[in-house]
Amino acid sequence: MRTTPWSRCSSTSPSGRIRPISTRGRVMKTILTALALILVLGGPALADDRLEVVCTVTDLGWLATEVGGDMVEVTVLCPGPRDPHFLPAKPSLARKLGRADLLCYTGLELEVGWLPVLMDKARNPRVRPGKPGDLDCSRALETILEVPTGTVSRAQGDVHPQGNPHYLLDPRNGVRVARLMAERMAALRPAQAAAFRRRADDLAAALATRIAAWHEQASSVAAHPLVIHTKQWEYLADWLGLDLMGAVENRPGISPSPRHVDQLVDQARSRGVHLLIAAPWNHLDVARKAADRMDATLIILPAAVQSLPTATDYITMFDVIVAELTRPTGD
Repeated sequence: MRTTPWSRCSSTSPSGRIRPISTRGRVMKTILTALALILVLGGPALADDRLEVVCTVTDLGWLATEVGGDMVEVTVLCPGPRDPHFLPAKPSLARKLGRADLLCYTGLELEVGWLPVLMDKARNPRVRPGKPGDLDCSRALETILEVPTGTVSRAQGDVHPQGNPHYLLDPRNGVRVARLMAERMAALRPAQAAAFRRRADDLAAALATRIAAWHEQASSVAAHPLVIHTKQWEYLADWLGLDLMGAVENRPGISPSPRHVDQLVDQARSRGVHLLIAAPWNHLDVARKAADRMDATLIILPAAVQSLPTATDYITMFDVIVAELTRPTGD
């Protein structure tokens, strides 16, 4: 008799008697039954069931990981040490975005120079504007600082028409964003909604204690004026009550004029400024020269998670910021 693929798999012998199921067959049956039960129960254990989350920046990536746990797979597009205003729109990043179920971005045009290009290349309908997978995290904010009231032009530098996008330097906004993420993840994976919300609540509780401690620790700094290299520390100042006297780079992204620097140095010396704050990606040579002329100490603070080796996560980032702000000058 000519055999076929079906006849070779038959459990009936040529004599018509039923063949006993082999040990290997019983093992395979057990495995298939277990997999079927997992699918029916809908637990997050299957990697294929995890929500693919792409975040533009490391702060959002850390928050998404804390909220999602093992129910999500998080990818970050912009590395911590890089200025998030400027990121090459590489094909590799577009491929990552193409796999996303949820895109979390800062908004307020922080990523306007590169995210739209990646979106066009990715061609992912799940994360297009207005779709459930599109999450502008600035929607969590209660207050947006520095929204321009007049006409905005490039002569003013890198001014954001919708307001200052560096809101995650206030940890209270980190809590708000985490809750927003939990709600969107819950909408995309209803079976795990309670778990997402519970994790966001746990994170909020953990941060609440730290926020109060950081604020108390930094209270002594509020009495002294500070100079910043460029505008991005306003949310930090609003939270801690810092007195930001001025910026070396008074027009963001444009080199300051010698006249402006001279005036700022005179003001800083007259007011007894002791600290000049910069981010790792700022023009540190310019900041260092200005600090020297002011008789001030230049401190480089982590402006994002992993922007400095010591800022390994969102909590340690603020540990470092507060510790540096309160460190005695000259140490």
